Amino acid sequence: MQNSFEDAIRQLTERAPQYTAEAYEFLRIGLEHAAEHYCKGEKNIHLTAEQLYLGACSYALEEYGPLAANVLEFWGIRSGKDFGEIVFNLIEVGIFGKQKGDKKEDFDVLPPLEKILTAPYIIETEE
Repeated sequence: MQNSFEDAIRQLTERAPQYTAEAYEFLRIGLEHAAEHYCKGEKNIHLTAEQLYLGACSYALEEYGPLAANVLEFWGIRSGKDFGEIVFNLIEVGIFGKQKGDKKEDFDVLPPLEKILTAPYIIETEE
């Protein structure tokens, strides 16, 4: 029998306390948000690391606005590498699935998280 999401998160936060329960919940919702954007009604969805990352960032910006980078950092999410760690932790406990070519390192080469989350709020001024 598969653990409930809450049981799996409890297990993960005990084993890897650098990420909060909110970080795992954020990635779960971020995956749903990304899937809505990239997979538009398909049944068997699979997102690339980049699609999941950008879709979750889009969700963070919608949900938390200019505080998105601070909120994610508070939860332990500071980079694409953190996304990869959380995603593969969720795969390990059976919450997310993966395909043969998926690697945690796919998240290491994505654009800087802070740049993505702060870019919409940077105001260019003329000097």
